[in-house]
Amino acid sequence: MKKLFLLFCLILLAFFVDAQVPVSKEPRHHPVFENKNVRLLNVLLPAGDTTQYHIHSTPSVFIGFTKTNTGSQLKDQQQTEGTSTANSIWFENLKAPNIKIHRVWNRDTSTYHVMDIELLSSDTGFVGQPSQLEHSTLLIDTPWARAYQIQLAKGQQLSLQKHESPIVLVSLSDGEITMTTRQAAKKISLKAGKFFWIKQDEPFGLNNKSANSIELALVEVK
Repeated sequence: MKKLFLLFCLILLAFFVDAQVPVSKEPRHHPVFENKNVRLLNVLLPAGDTTQYHIHSTPSVFIGFTKTNTGSQLKDQQQTEGTSTANSIWFENLKAPNIKIHRVWNRDTSTYHVMDIELLSSDTGFVGQPSQLEHSTLLIDTPWARAYQIQLAKGQQLSLQKHESPIVLVSLSDGEITMTTRQAAKKISLKAGKFFWIKQDEPFGLNNKSANSIELALVEVK
């Protein structure tokens, strides 16, 4: 009886170790915001830790906040190793048949930090041209999303009075800003990963009140 119980436990353990879960259900991927357009997952992977095998099935914009030595493994393939880049922004079309099933581990001594912005809208594309933003670089232009990297020096400002699409604004660095909307001007302390949801055609402005330059990612969502 004890041997049968032990065998059952081993089989059960093997099942859970090998289990595949949607990325939003993977314990290191923390859902922090969701609506009909996007799902934001804040990914925090401590040093030495490994995610479960998880499934990416939605086109996504990824934002990396740390330079970290990592490893990864696609399901039924060889392990690979690499180093993430801080303040990096990239897009992956993970819509079927491009679904990705993988796991990731942290080979470093500090926490690996990434944000996964899952794009839940259709891929019918944008009506207008990319926004003309000061102090910014257009990095991604797809039917699902456009992403810009913004760098504001001390005292510099950015203003966007009209935009056809909602926006996810994400801080890439620590700092202090004043954000101006229709409602009011508000002083805000930034930390890497702090985000804001800005509705379609809601005007806003940013003013860097920090002693140093700050970086942000602006993602226009279809």
